[in-house]
Amino acid sequence: MSFQQGLSGLSAAATNLEVIANNISNANTIGAKSSRAEFSDLYAEAAGGSRSAGIGSALAAVTQDHTQGSISTTGRNLDLAINGEGYFQIQVSNQESGQEATKTTLYTRNGQFKTDRDGWIVTNDGARLLGFGADETGAIRKGQLQELKIPDARLSQKQTEEVTMSLNLDGSDKKKSVANFNQNDGNSFNYSASVKVFDEAGQSVEISTFYKKIDVNTWGVYVTANGQNVPSNNLDINADGSPKLDTNGNPLLLATPVANPRPISTIRFDSADGAQPPKEVVQVVPNTVPPTWQVKTEAANELSRLSIAGPFLKHALNTADVTAKGLTYNFADVTLNLGGASQQAGDYTISKLEQNGYGVGSLSGFSFDERGVLTAKYTNGQDRSTGQLAVASFRNPQGLQSVGGNAWKETQAVGSKVMDVPGTGNLGDIVAGAVEESNVDLTAELVNLITAQRTYQANAQSIKTQDQVTQTFLNMR
Repeated sequence: MSFQQGLSGLSAAATNLEVIANNISNANTIGAKSSRAEFSDLYAEAAGGSRSAGIGSALAAVTQDHTQGSISTTGRNLDLAINGEGYFQIQVSNQESGQEATKTTLYTRNGQFKTDRDGWIVTNDGARLLGFGADETGAIRKGQLQELKIPDARLSQKQTEEVTMSLNLDGSDKKKSVANFNQNDGNSFNYSASVKVFDEAGQSVEISTFYKKIDVNTWGVYVTANGQNVPSNNLDINADGSPKLDTNGNPLLLATPVANPRPISTIRFDSADGAQPPKEVVQVVPNTVPPTWQVKTEAANELSRLSIAGPFLKHALNTADVTAKGLTYNFADVTLNLGGASQQAGDYTISKLEQNGYGVGSLSGFSFDERGVLTAKYTNGQDRSTGQLAVASFRNPQGLQSVGGNAWKETQAVGSKVMDVPGTGNLGDIVAGAVEESNVDLTAELVNLITAQRTYQANAQSIKTQDQVTQTFLNMR
């Protein structure tokens, strides 16, 4: 017996105590993984191949348990947890004096993210969260990783280009008593619907469409903008309903305005039940009294491409509002899509009414969904996808090397790496407003602590015993 075995045992027991103490200290550390000390025995081979009794133990490895911890909710929109396999990818920037900064990708399960003063999504150590970017329309561009950022606080306006309306006109309704359309006289039209649209400056305009039964299965479509007839009674228009313009693109005016508002189009249904799409879409021939109509072919297509001409809108609005409100409007053509129109006996109904423009919006909030898509919400009612998380998984997570800050770096030992958006393959989904707790089992660690303490004491006792044996030997006479 020698001191070697006891000393190696003390060293091993001390290391085990350190590992257990580290686990206990990180029991409340978000995303932390428990570790364990693994040991091997030591033997010295004697001459002739005989084996000794053994010379003690040595630390073989300190390994981490990468199983998932419990997920607890926090309510913070930048607290994220991965429910399943995968690691958040973060990027740290290292810069030495006089040298260009180098960037290193690390991996973490700690989803306690924040924003810095520039809007970048970062960890407590300032590492930036990585993912895929999005284009101006909100489409995710998978490919090259980039640092994710909370979008700008302002969303620019978008002019309305199309108004889509699916409605049913009551086929049993009768012609109104007043022959000429007047938006202020309910006896001059059968039904109306309104929608707010936006010009190129983001100014809102109330567009109203009026439907007047002209004959059996035939309806005139009239339009007003902020209460002004479109087209205005003093505008000259071509036979196809488009505006006549001068060389500068301004609408030409009639020497003598027409007496009554003109429809932008007429819908003629195939049968009284109106179950089939409209048979014809007809366009008013301008400046004829009484109005005459041109029959359009391919009615279903024409009905989805009715156009409210931009010069009509600009002239009608600017004539009234430049003086009254000090506002100047600028519109391109707005497509009025009535492709879903029907004429069935019963109530007038609208099943769909949409337009694709919006005014200027301010950022009101943002959130991540289960696929890791970052969506910004604006005060103008718009939602815009601005990026998506990219998570990574490894064939051998034990090959990751801890670097502190609840992060790991990749080594050759991890084997193959898979990177994609959450919810793809074996990659877990994102739980927003939650974090993954440490997977340390505190009860088990306290039991392990008692066992490690006993082991340390036993090894110390073996050294004490060896010391007593040696002292007895030295005292022999």
